[in-house]
Amino acid sequence: MSYVALYRQWRPQDFENLVGQEHVSRTLKNAIKVGKIAHAYLFSGPRGTGKTSTAKILAKALNCVEGPTPIPCNQCPNCEKITNGTSMDVFEIDAASNRGIDEIRDLRETVKFSPVDGRYKVYIIDEVHMLTTEAFNALLKTLEEPPKHVVFILATTEAHKIPATIHSRCQRYDFRRIGIQAIQERLLEVAKGTGLDVTEDALKLIARHAEGGLRDALSVLDQCAALDSGTINAADVRQLLGLVGHEWVWKMTEALAERDTSAVIITLDELIVMGKEIRQILLELSLHARSLMLYKAAPDIENIEMYSDERSILAKHSAKFTHGELVKLIQVMHEAANESKWSPEPRITAEVALISACRRTDDENIHALIGRIEALEQKLAKGMPISEVPMQSNYNEKSYQQPNKQMFEKPQPETSKVPEPKEANVVTDVPKPSNIRDVWDNMLKELLSSGKRSVHACVAQGNLVSLDDRQAVIQFTANFPKERTEKDDYRAILEGILTNICGSSVQIRCVIGAAQPSQKPKAEEKVKQSQPAQEANEDHPALREAVKMFGGKIIKQE
Repeated sequence: MSYVALYRQWRPQDFENLVGQEHVSRTLKNAIKVGKIAHAYLFSGPRGTGKTSTAKILAKALNCVEGPTPIPCNQCPNCEKITNGTSMDVFEIDAASNRGIDEIRDLRETVKFSPVDGRYKVYIIDEVHMLTTEAFNALLKTLEEPPKHVVFILATTEAHKIPATIHSRCQRYDFRRIGIQAIQERLLEVAKGTGLDVTEDALKLIARHAEGGLRDALSVLDQCAALDSGTINAADVRQLLGLVGHEWVWKMTEALAERDTSAVIITLDELIVMGKEIRQILLELSLHARSLMLYKAAPDIENIEMYSDERSILAKHSAKFTHGELVKLIQVMHEAANESKWSPEPRITAEVALISACRRTDDENIHALIGRIEALEQKLAKGMPISEVPMQSNYNEKSYQQPNKQMFEKPQPETSKVPEPKEANVVTDVPKPSNIRDVWDNMLKELLSSGKRSVHACVAQGNLVSLDDRQAVIQFTANFPKERTEKDDYRAILEGILTNICGSSVQIRCVIGAAQPSQKPKAEEKVKQSQPAQEANEDHPALREAVKMFGGKIIKQE
């Protein structure tokens, strides 16, 4: 006798052995017990989840010699014929190849005849969504009022394509994807029954790759059984399925965390040389990033399947990314994986995606700079050396992009501090500036003299474009400094300074637009004498240290 595939050898023969569909088997068993057998059933769900197997079990339960019974004996002639596919009372119809109105007309003629051996004639129509509209219409009347000895079982993977008129005439049962643990236990049972030596890691990898379909898992196990090796391990399964492997994904993830573009491209090249598919590389990277995102959000989570179960790896890698970086990485990997299916050169698509993931955006550069300056200010306030300030976890010196030079422009030398307000937050002895530029310069100087260097670094990205007695409009060219300035803490500081300078209560409004620096009056177009760069450095040690660590230089503002 020719070899029979494992998924056929181990097809469940009763409701008790149906894996992962307890809600379906329990309902059908109870219906048979109380005698409430419907004339039409609709089984819908993903491939390999047991729709056809359940239909055959139901047919045996109805036609068993001891039945109708929820537990068919599998020993009587009727059960054996149904199991072997030779029963004259059970008809399996492939709707993909018998989809026309003529086939349905033939079916309508045969349902009139009584069953040969059992109590019921059972028609199992697989992939029923493939029937034409005319065929569905021809089936309606027979499906609505079939003879008492006929039961229809319709199976489909795409229930949304079934007309509503068919839905309303059937009892619908939705089959779920089978859990990884349930598939792994079934694979272990099959391996023991067939004498296969399979490691636990290999079974778990097969179960995860099956995507909820037990038939797919058994097919992979059957293919692994053909290997020459005595024991089937995870490496054999990865080689067979063309998977990348955890070690390579972890190596590339660490390179992405360090923003080491060279290491990322070299690792990608090594995987391609090994014959790994580019789309599979991108998908496994996104799966690992998803695991890191979930672990970062809920470290104690237990029942969610992760790409890697090693908590030490999850903790190590998740600490190197922010939530926003992980979300961006997942989006970039998914977009590249989808594009690689149609790209003439998938490698280029992957390289563009990975290099983009290694580079910071302008907003991320500004965020890293402000975070560093705030850390420096806290250290200076405690009287500790600047060199002992720890680096931010999301900062990498190699990958830092040169920011806009406006970030490091030297403010005008401060002349005197704004005196304390005398009453009602209004300074009477400070003259009201004659133009917008003076107000802006005075506000920036006041931020520096009061030690608000992080606020200064953020606000200096914008420009004061409008000012009246009630409102000051600050225009930015990037989202991050605008959104940070609008926060309550920064807003309160700026509005307090503007109120003191202008002599009236002023509220700020932030907008986004192209840089349009306010015009200086002609009297101010003359070049002012500036202090030496060394003096500026001594006035602003935190700014000088930030420039030293981040790169760039302090530009003297004329």
